[in-house]
Amino acid sequence: MGIEVRSLIFDNLLIYETRQRKQNWLETYFWMEDFTLTHGIYKNGPVFFSVSEESSDDASAHFTYYLPINEPVQLTDETHFRFQRKLHIKKALVLRQADEELDFQTAYKKLKDYAVNHQILLENTYYCVLLEVYDDYLIDLYVPIKKMEE
Repeated sequence: MGIEVRSLIFDNLLIYETRQRKQNWLETYFWMEDFTLTHGIYKNGPVFFSVSEESSDDASAHFTYYLPINEPVQLTDETHFRFQRKLHIKKALVLRQADEELDFQTAYKKLKDYAVNHQILLENTYYCVLLEVYDDYLIDLYVPIKKMEE
């Protein structure tokens, strides 16, 4: 699959935000996966995360992890999480199996280069959606589009 334009829509999300080293993304991902088991919450979609590329620090970044759940919840005791009813990105450049690149940064650069060549203005945040398939993961990299020439 090449680069495509798609939307990204999820309802009922638990959200956890952190600043961390980029190479540590998987630790928090697994922690989010385990959260549903320990709190009796029914997960109904893949855990995914966004990375904000707003600083020049290559070692760490602002991560937001999203956990899709089956229904809205009240988080009275949990201070690390917040609930969001909907995430809707109308248009994004998408690269499937982004881990075929050296890392997410390389895949992100590939999408940014594509955007420059096609006069597409992108946001500074990208989303990684991990889809578990036969004990392995497919990775879809989404970069929201600010403006696109028709």
